[in-house]
This record gives sequence, structure tokens and C-alpha cells, in this order.
Amino acid sequence: MWLLLYDLTVLYSGASSSIVLQKMYGRITSPSFPNVYPNHKERIWNITVPKGYSVRIYFTHFNLELSYLCEYDYVKLSSGGKTLATLCGKDSTDTEEAPGNKTYNSIDNNLMVVFRSDYSNEKPFTGFEAFYAWLWANGC
Repeated sequence: MWLLLYDLTVLYSGASSSIVLQKMYGRITSPSFPNVYPNHKERIWNITVPKGYSVRIYFTHFNLELSYLCEYDYVKLSSGGKTLATLCGKDSTDTEEAPGNKTYNSIDNNLMVVFRSDYSNEKPFTGFEAFYAWLWANGC
């Protein structure tokens, strides 16, 4: 049986938490979703599935502050030691990516999702909602 485990840590000067998820599927959201997300927060989800599986994730809501190369507020997806995507804004631009209807798959059996907000937002942004599920590593 897979359990939901919490490991609270401080990773930078803002309030931060790291959450380990080992369920077959689930939902993750930015802090305070569907309300405006707070400033100066970092939250990390480590989604780990058994070997032979990968993780598929997609966003049903995405509304983060837009900044050049997503340097202020962002969601970063990483797997296998590589960054799969750094996401911000509501719509993609020439230099920034928003998920739209895109689905992301981990390289191995672990997907790390990092949400980070900087010290301020000039407008109210409602953050994100995403769903993940196990995927056979062969893509079925």
C-alpha cells in the first residue's frame, strides 16, 4: 500500500515544504488554490512510482505571474536529473511556456514538481491545479 507522506523543510528564505506522493494518481495545487497564491512560497512534490512505471501530469488550471524566462513565479517539472519544463504565465510566449493542454511524462519513476512564488505580485494570480497518474514505462 502506498502512503502519502509529508516532509516539511525550509529550502530558501520563504516558507517551504516538500511532499512525497506515492499514490497511483492524485491532484496537486498551488498553496491556497483556487484563491490567490501567497507571496514568497516554495512547495515541492516528489511523485515516486514503482520501477517500470513513469508519471504523467497535466494541468487543468494554470495562472501564474508571467516573467521573462519564468524567473519570478514558476512551476518546474524535473525527472531523471533533467528539467522537463519551467512554466509560468497563462499563455505561452516566445520565451515562456505555459502548459495549455500539454501532458508531461517523467523520464523515470520519479517526477519532481516545484512551485515557487517571489516576494510580490502586482495582480491576483490563482496558481495551478494538476492531476498525475502512473503510466507504464512503455507508454501504454
